[in-house]
Amino acid sequence: MPAPNPIHAIGTILASAGDRTYRTALPNGKQIIAHVRPRLAAKLGPLSPDTKVRLEMTSYDFSIGRIAAIVES
Repeated sequence: MPAPNPIHAIGTILASAGDRTYRTALPNGKQIIAHVRPRLAAKLGPLSPDTKVRLEMTSYDFSIGRIAAIVES
């Protein structure tokens, strides 16, 4: 279930950290773990480093996030 009021940010994929999980850098340089929902992962496929993504985070924990979409340049 998604967070009631997610915080949105743009991140950059640094590396894969497992199945559907990626190390991601926020604009301020902080690194977080971000995951992709299974349905979206099937559409996106594997993400490569330097890919810009839209993230959703909760105000309770800024160390993890959910990848919501790829940001088109």
